[in-house]
Amino acid sequence: MTGFALATSASPGPINIVSAMSGARFGAGRTIPYILGATVGFVSILAITGSGLSPVIMRFPHVEHALALLGSLYMLYLAYSLARASMVDMDEYEKSSPPNIFAGILAQYTNPKAWIVAISAISIYVSTNENYSTALAIFCCIFFIICFPSLWVWSIIGASFSRKLGGIKIFNVVMSCLLAGSVVAFILDYFR
Repeated sequence: MTGFALATSASPGPINIVSAMSGARFGAGRTIPYILGATVGFVSILAITGSGLSPVIMRFPHVEHALALLGSLYMLYLAYSLARASMVDMDEYEKSSPPNIFAGILAQYTNPKAWIVAISAISIYVSTNENYSTALAIFCCIFFIICFPSLWVWSIIGASFSRKLGGIKIFNVVMSCLLAGSVVAFILDYFR
């Protein structure tokens, strides 16, 4: 469970990339509310999926496909918005505020990777356990403990790289392209 949580939390994905971009723009400390929201959002998806939604989604593949497609479209829109924000006047750019806890929760609920990881996690690690409720609770706790620092490290990396690249605008455009690329890769893999 711990290895799975670490691999899925720390590997590049939409939420990690947005955490890095927020860290680059606002600093790792000011990104903590977003990271907390993203962590709570994912753990709640895991709990909801484990509480009975997973079999429903798996029984009706059209629901899973719709979630994947709508979430992917939202993530592509987010990549576009972040790249476009990098092109605005620096005075306007500096007046904006860091993403909050609700933005982190919303990001996870629209993140197709989060839903696929939750369904996989439940089917592999929880559904095969004799004490289902205990296994689900433990898995949710493990994910919370691992997800939060994993995302925070991404925000620290973002803050560090933006200084090294010589500007937040360049970093955000690069990260927006990576975000869009990760979503396109997900779509191609998922729908093939």
